[in-house]
Amino acid sequence: MNDRKPIFYIDDQKCRNSYSCVRVCPVNAIEVRAQKEHPSIVPGRCIGCGLCFIACTPRAIEYRDSREDVKKLLASERKTVALVAPSIASEFDDITDYRKFVSMLRALGFDYVNENSFGVDLIAAEYSKLFNKAEGKYYMTANCPAIVKLIEKYHPELVPNLAPLVSPMIATAMVVKEIYGNDAAIIYIGPCIDNKDETFLYRDGKLVEGVLTFIELRQLFNEFDITERVVKMSEFDPPHGHWGALYPLPAGILQAAGIKRDIAVSGVITAAGREDVFEGINDFEKYIDTIHHHFNLFFCHGCLLGPGMEHHNERFRRRALVRQYAEKRVGKLDKVQWQKDM
Repeated sequence: MNDRKPIFYIDDQKCRNSYSCVRVCPVNAIEVRAQKEHPSIVPGRCIGCGLCFIACTPRAIEYRDSREDVKKLLASERKTVALVAPSIASEFDDITDYRKFVSMLRALGFDYVNENSFGVDLIAAEYSKLFNKAEGKYYMTANCPAIVKLIEKYHPELVPNLAPLVSPMIATAMVVKEIYGNDAAIIYIGPCIDNKDETFLYRDGKLVEGVLTFIELRQLFNEFDITERVVKMSEFDPPHGHWGALYPLPAGILQAAGIKRDIAVSGVITAAGREDVFEGINDFEKYIDTIHHHFNLFFCHGCLLGPGMEHHNERFRRRALVRQYAEKRVGKLDKVQWQKDM
């Protein structure tokens, strides 16, 4: 179902030549040519961060839409699985209870609804092992697809320092495939548009067969008139996550791994947001022999302000919502069963 259309593109009919996209692009992936009426995105340079999409007021910049493909899967005879990012806590706070949100996904047609935080727990444990056994080699986390593209395209000499671990989305999808079978169609739901490209890297796009942004999911809820008023509550399907629910926070994966945030103790520095990320990568490249720390990197201040979200402000309020959600989920968790699942 996946195609190879560029992840971002410009609709010339909507473009007003404000060049806000050109100014905000961190890697000069949007070019202006005298012979062309409007700017254009160069896919080979693009890292998929989505800053141009956020900056474009007339909404001339669009991204690869997955809604029709997802609707076809939901209408098929295959089992469908929604894989939900814990960032829902900061996006869907208009829905009174996460269990209502789960039921709304079931009403949309998903057979199973699983939480991505379990995959975060798995990968967090692997990061803890990796960092503890690094023996003088320092790593950068490879959870954020924009970070991975940035390093692969613009700092290829640092590729050996990217952690040799898959992202939580991929880890959870692998677990879900084992539970529901290889024919199960997995759809990831989250705040990151760049995940749409990440899916192509695994099993030719057949591990995760679609990615819905929160924006697209809201559009589907509206299209089918699904609100919390028309559904009962239901829980996520197992396996359930633990502190992986903190993943949207910049240091959330470290907390899930039990790694202290104090860099004097943990040996890990967290850099989140465009400015800190670029400075962090440059310093890692030049001064890692002085810094002697691993780097935990996220382009969007964690996964709180991803371009696939409706709004891109109120960062600290969103942090509080995620923490409250995580505490609620962990408070309900059967920890004995979680340890068995791990």
